[in-house]
Amino acid sequence: MGRGKKTVAQSENIPFRRLVYEALPEMWSFQFWVGLILTAAAWGIRRLISVVAEAGGAVATTANLRGVLLSWRGPVLLILGTVLVLLFIVLELFAHILMNRDVLNGETASVRKEVGEAFRSTRRFLTPAGIPILLYIFIAVPLCGLGFSISMTSAFHIPNFIMDVVMATPLYAVAYIALIMALLWFGFRSIFSVHAVLLDGMTPTEGRKKSVRIIRAHGRAFAWGMFKVLLVMGLIQGVVILLGGILEGVVGALVPSVPEGYYFDIKKLLDTGMTEMDVAAVKYRSICAFTVFFGSLVRSIAVLLCGAYTMLRFTRYYLAYSREGEPEGWRGRPKRAKYFMKALSVLGLSLVSLAAAVLVGFSYDNIYTDQEKPKIIAHRTGGAMASENSLEGLELAIAHGCYGSETDIQRTKDGRYIVNHDNDFKRLTGVAKTPGEMTIGEIEELRIRDTTGNGQELEVVTIEEMLDVVPGRIKLFIELKGASADRQMVDDIVKLVRERDMVNDVALISLNYAVIDYAETNYPEFETGTLFFAGLGNVANLNCDLLIMEEEMGTRERIGQIHAAGKEAIVWTVNTESGMQRFLDSAVDGVITDEVELAERVREELDARPVIRVIRDRFGDLWE
Repeated sequence: MGRGKKTVAQSENIPFRRLVYEALPEMWSFQFWVGLILTAAAWGIRRLISVVAEAGGAVATTANLRGVLLSWRGPVLLILGTVLVLLFIVLELFAHILMNRDVLNGETASVRKEVGEAFRSTRRFLTPAGIPILLYIFIAVPLCGLGFSISMTSAFHIPNFIMDVVMATPLYAVAYIALIMALLWFGFRSIFSVHAVLLDGMTPTEGRKKSVRIIRAHGRAFAWGMFKVLLVMGLIQGVVILLGGILEGVVGALVPSVPEGYYFDIKKLLDTGMTEMDVAAVKYRSICAFTVFFGSLVRSIAVLLCGAYTMLRFTRYYLAYSREGEPEGWRGRPKRAKYFMKALSVLGLSLVSLAAAVLVGFSYDNIYTDQEKPKIIAHRTGGAMASENSLEGLELAIAHGCYGSETDIQRTKDGRYIVNHDNDFKRLTGVAKTPGEMTIGEIEELRIRDTTGNGQELEVVTIEEMLDVVPGRIKLFIELKGASADRQMVDDIVKLVRERDMVNDVALISLNYAVIDYAETNYPEFETGTLFFAGLGNVANLNCDLLIMEEEMGTRERIGQIHAAGKEAIVWTVNTESGMQRFLDSAVDGVITDEVELAERVREELDARPVIRVIRDRFGDLWE
């Protein structure tokens, strides 16, 4: 035999730990370049989706979904959306698994090779048996938390307003829990299906059968092994986050030679120059910003490497379980770890962080002092402070200084308007009739159970009673609700409000875009708003003044689009502390919440933050 390179069969058996140590730089580099490719490709497809969604000056949201789906745009958007999902699955999951296979077998892993093979393998999944696997990755994994997800849907969740209904209805709650348990069981038994298709060339049906056989034989050992891996990876990331927090605390605790609240306007550079105090302020704020940015870089590297290691271990389990007699030492001829090049890349990213930190140091005051604080709007009149949609809730919202209060109205059988959220009265009164099936006299006989649990019984409130409380005290966001949300409702409410000279005291909002479009077109003096929890394209093209989005829709880009059109961005329904911290420190114009008192506390905490936490809250995910 000549002096040629060793084949895989001839290469030495090496311990897995050594393999990981020598392969980590290669894995990091692979994920980095694949991430760049995915970012560029996804940006192009998303831009094309936006162009199609905005065709003809329209826009696609859940508020006008039916019209979009029935037009030519529906099939085109469906195709583009499918391509985008496949792109994420292929690059983030399929190519990663193929890279792990080559690392474990001692072969050279290259972006071109793995990505090309990943795309060629996709056709095996575009079958009746393969599509459910793709849907499970796309939808089910984020919901049940079992399996490898893609970043596109990692934060996917059922909107809060839907979950509130589900968990408040025993039958729905049981069905939801049963569904999650079924997904978990299906996911666990099928967890090796993708590996079987990609690494052994099986069909999805054959791959799932093989996965089931592996789980039957090794399920407990596999579950325990992956639990330990996830525990260790979680501890590593936790330590990195803890050390970063300690460093931020130390830097933030340093007493700067800058008075509290000192303001430095970047325009001074062009006008009068910088004073000694200005220099001190910029220096301190730049140090804080660099600490945050470098911490973000370290966390992102830790997350990337921990994720790569987890997937490598997962692939190792599959190869070991599916190939009887596989040696404990893995065959390989790993390259020497190119840590020097990786160190240079970290240095380069650190220099970028430093440049960004200096920029923040100079422009800190211009970024954070010109932004108006988001308004607090109580959901269903007073949120959790009182029974929903009650006059008491409205008074409490006023007492707490809320900018606005949201309420829901529906039309009765005899043309009156009462306040009620659900389609019928069953949840609150036990009467399974809709407002449209009852007269105002019949509804006045009903008694609503106080939703705070104090046992009181309340009367159903009319919109007139609500309007009587509002003038000059609070803004009432009237949601046109249910089957009776139509043009007649708009006309009737406009007449009621005009008679009371309260046009500036109310806003008309609805999930039904056609109704809001009618209101904005025919009564432009009224403030109008569209509620939606999903959308494509520039939602600012909707014909209304307020764009009221579910939390997940409230991105910086979308908020910027809305403001560029001279409209207001409002987020609903924000009830968690993390959600409060995110949106009360953002450019949104308003936050609709059930937790008014929590919002007040979070706002006070945000106002009292030191400089370094302000920067962390805004830019802490720079590299993540």
